Order: sequence, then structure tokens, then C-alpha cells
Amino acid sequence: MIENIDNIELQFLTLNDYKQLKEVMIEAYSSMPDSYWKESHIESLIDKFPEGQVVIKINNQLAGCALSILVNQSKIDEHQTYNEITSNCTFDTHKPNGQILYGIDIFIKPEFRGLRLARRLYDYRKELCEKLNLKAIAFGGRIPNYHQYEDEISPKEYIEKVRRKEIVDPVLNFQISNDFHPSKILKGYLEEDKQSSEYAVLLKWDNIY
Repeated sequence: MIENIDNIELQFLTLNDYKQLKEVMIEAYSSMPDSYWKESHIESLIDKFPEGQVVIKINNQLAGCALSILVNQSKIDEHQTYNEITSNCTFDTHKPNGQILYGIDIFIKPEFRGLRLARRLYDYRKELCEKLNLKAIAFGGRIPNYHQYEDEISPKEYIEKVRRKEIVDPVLNFQISNDFHPSKILKGYLEEDKQSSEYAVLLKWDNIY
């Protein structure tokens, strides 16, 4: 399929995309069964912050998605878990005048990985951050290879070893290469994320403009 790409297009997410989005998310998160957004979640995000919800389509087929909300700096400082930052996925934490673009989710359909689609989605977020004159982008980044090392080293040591390229972590390596810097360790961030031993790294990109 990859050899026959006619067009790649970034679009705002609509409810008409939901059926494909659910299928792509189930494939992307195969290690976490039943980890997909309900239609009511997507409807709420589109209603609260339409500019923050985008998809990438290849030949009109949904290949990836990025979801986000706006929050205040104080929420970034105090939150520890995914449920706290999303208010248990009600997104009541979204503040139209918030100064931080918080990444709720980003995923790529496995068959389309390696095409730099995630980078396009992150570039869109950076452009949106600049357009809205926000202070930064932030999100809790998974460390999916940490479970292999948790008996030997702490999350802090793991992050340092990834930064020094002594350990390969596909997610964290990608974030660092995209100019996101680790800010703090989040314990118990995502309950079902056994690969990361439920740890995450708060990653930030500061809008210097």
C-alpha cells in the first residue's frame, strides 16, 4: 500500500471520521486492549477545541490522529496522572484562554509508520501554538521500553540513558529529536500502560516566539 500513495492530507477531525479513527486506534494500541476513544469523547473534543483535533489521511484513508486541549500552567505544575489532566476524559480541564497546548493523544496506523506522519502532526501542533501565541506544548510521554529495565534502574536513570543513546526507546527518542525536553517524571500516569510500568515523562516544547 505504501508504494501507491497519491496524496497525504492533514485535515480537521470530524465525527464522520469516527469509525476509521476507532479502527486505527485499536491497531495502534494493540498492547492495551480496549484503549480507544468513544464517539462522545471525540464529539466533546471537537466541540471544545476544533483546531486542536487533526487527522492525516493517505489516499483518503485515515492514517494518524492528534488530539489536544488548552490548559493553564498551574494545571501542568500540579497534575500527575492522565485522568487528572483530562478530568477523567470529560476534558473539563480545557480552558479556552489556557496558555499551554496539552497533547491528549497521538497515534499512527502501524502500516503507515516510518513515513514521518507523526512529525507532521507535531509540526502542526507547533504551528498552532505559535498561531495562538501560547507559551508551550506539553504532554505525558510514554516510555514503552522501561519495563525491560525497571528492576535495574530508576525512571530518571532510564531517561538519562536514553538521552545519551545508551538505551533505545522509540517514543522518547522521537520526542527528544523533535525538540521536546523532559520536564519531570509522572508516576502512575496511565493505569493500563504496562510497557511503561505506568510511568510517563512530562515533555515540553517552549514557544520562543
